[in-house]
Amino acid sequence: MPMASSSEDQRVQWASEASQCLICMRHIDDPRLCPQCSKLFCYSCIRDWLQKAELESGNPACPNCRCPCGIDNFVKILEGSPLYPSKPIDNDTSKSDQFDASSTMLDSGKIQQHLEKILLETQGLFNETDRRVSEELEKQRALVKQTKDNLIKTINVMVQQELKDIHQQFHAKTGEINAWADILTKKLDKHQFALLSVKATVGQNSPQELVTKQSEIERSCTQVIEGLKTICLNVKPPCFKSNLIPEPSTWKFIVNKYSSVRRTNEVQYSELVTDDIGSVWRLEVHPSGFEDAKNTSLSIFLQLYNGIVGNYHYSIELLGSSRNHRYEDEAFFELRRGWGQNHFIDLKSLQESFLENDALELTFSVRALNLIDKYEKMKKRADLLTTEVDQLNKLAHPDCLTEVITVRNVVDAIKSSNCLYSDILNDDIGGRWRIQIYPGGNAECKGQFLSIFIELCSGIANKYDFTVAILHQNDKKVVKKSLEYCIQPSLPFGWKSFLGREELINNGYIQKDSLSIRLTIKPPNATQKLIYFRQYHDQAFGNMYPQRKESVASNDCKPTTSQEPLESRLRKTSISFVKNLFTKSPSTDQQ
Repeated sequence: MPMASSSEDQRVQWASEASQCLICMRHIDDPRLCPQCSKLFCYSCIRDWLQKAELESGNPACPNCRCPCGIDNFVKILEGSPLYPSKPIDNDTSKSDQFDASSTMLDSGKIQQHLEKILLETQGLFNETDRRVSEELEKQRALVKQTKDNLIKTINVMVQQELKDIHQQFHAKTGEINAWADILTKKLDKHQFALLSVKATVGQNSPQELVTKQSEIERSCTQVIEGLKTICLNVKPPCFKSNLIPEPSTWKFIVNKYSSVRRTNEVQYSELVTDDIGSVWRLEVHPSGFEDAKNTSLSIFLQLYNGIVGNYHYSIELLGSSRNHRYEDEAFFELRRGWGQNHFIDLKSLQESFLENDALELTFSVRALNLIDKYEKMKKRADLLTTEVDQLNKLAHPDCLTEVITVRNVVDAIKSSNCLYSDILNDDIGGRWRIQIYPGGNAECKGQFLSIFIELCSGIANKYDFTVAILHQNDKKVVKKSLEYCIQPSLPFGWKSFLGREELINNGYIQKDSLSIRLTIKPPNATQKLIYFRQYHDQAFGNMYPQRKESVASNDCKPTTSQEPLESRLRKTSISFVKNLFTKSPSTDQQ
C-alpha cells in the first residue's frame, strides 16, 4: 500500500508539472518541447524569452537546461499527442492534504524559477551596460587624442610658418649687409689703390725729389683720409617681426643743451607716453650719473608711471652718427619705479661719439613678454576700465541721499493698519524727506500688502530716481523697487502693493519687531543735481530779500542800529544755510 501511494503522488506531481509552462506558470498554450531537457513551454513565452536573451546577451538558451537553441529548435506538440498537456482535473476530496503539500512544492519551484529569471535579466543588463560604458570610454579616449593631435598639428603649422618668415627676414637682412659689403669693399679698394700709389711714390723717389713732390703727396693723403671718414655702414639695427611675440611700443626722446644740464645734473624726463595696452611710461635721464655713477656715467631708467604692474621686456638705445649704444632686459615694473642702468655709458664716450649739436637722442621701447602675458595684461586693463566706467556712471548719476532706516512696532501696525514714519532725512542739496510705511496695507490694499510711500517734507518739486529696498539676512531675498517721479512737497508717492502680507510675516523680514529699509534718492544726472542745488541756493537768498526791503522801508522813519555791511550779512546767511543742509534732525519715532 505505501508503494502504491508513492507512485500515485509522483504521477500527480509529474502531471501537474507537465501541464504548466515554466515561464508563465500557467496552463501551457500551444506547447513547444525543448529537444534537450524535454520541458514544455508556451509558444509565446519561449519566443519572447529567446528574443530578449538574443538582444541582451546574444546567446539565446533554454530557461531550464541553458542549452543554446533558437525558436526553430523547439518541437511543436500537436493536440491529441500523448505529450500534449491536459488540464488537471481533481475531484477527490480525500487527497486534499496531499494536494496542499504538492502546491507548496510547486510554489517553491515557481519562486526559484522567478528569481532565476530576474537574475538572468539583471545579468544581461549588466553585460549590456558594461559593453556600452567600455565603448563610450574608448570613444572619449580617441576623441581626446584626436583633439590633441589636431591642436599640435595647428601649432606646428603656425610655428613652421613663423620660422619660415623669420628665415626670410634673416636672408633679406643678410642680403642687405652683403650688398653694403660690396659697396664698401669697392670704396676701400679705391682708397687702397690711392694709398699704394702714394707709398710707391715715396719709396721710388729720392729725398731731394720728395721735396718737390711733398705738396702732391700730402694732398693725396688728405683725400684718402677724407674719403675714409665718409665710409660708414648705414644699416638699420636688426629687428625681426613675429606673430608669436608682441610688437613693442617705441618712442623717441632728445635731451637738448646737454652741457648745461650736465653741470646741474637736473633729471630729464620724457613726455608721458602710452603703450598699446594702456600703460603710461616715461624715460628718466640723469645727465651726470646717479648715485655711484655721478660724474662718470650717464644713467638712464624707464619708469612705469601708471598702468598694469608686471613683467615687461624693455630696451633703451642711444643713437650716434657711427654706431648706436643699446641696452635691453626684462624686469618686474612697479608704479613710479624705474629700471635701467646707473652706468649706461661713460661720459667720455658719450661726448666723443654720440653728442651732436650739444644734444643726445634716445629711443626706448617696451612690450609684454609674450602673447599670453599681453592678453592677461589687457584683461587686467579691461577690468580697470570697467571699474572706472562704474565710477563715472556713479558720478553721472550721483546720489543725494542714501540711508538705511529701522522702523519699529511693525507687528502692532500690521494688526491696526497704522502708518509708521521714518526719521526726517536731509539730502545734500537742501531737501528734507521721510518714508511712510503701512505694514498692514493702505486703502484698498489693507490686509493684503505692505505699502510704502516717499514724502518730500520740504523742498522744491523736481524729478528724482527713487529706490526702496527691504533688507533681509539673505541677500537673495532683498526686495527692491525703483521709480522715477517728479515729486511735489507734502504729496507722498510710492507703492501700495510693495510686498505681500504673508511674505512679509513668514519670510523673516521682521526682526525683533522691526523692518530695515534702505532709501536711495538721486537726480537724473550730475548736471541736474547742480541745477537743483542752485535752485535751493536761490530760494535761500530769495527769502532774505524781503527782510532787506522791510529794513530799508523802516530806515525811512528811523535810523538803523546795525552797522554791519550787507555783503557780510549775506555771507553769514549763506554759511548758515549750508550748515542746515548737512545737519540731520534728531531721531524721533512717530506713530
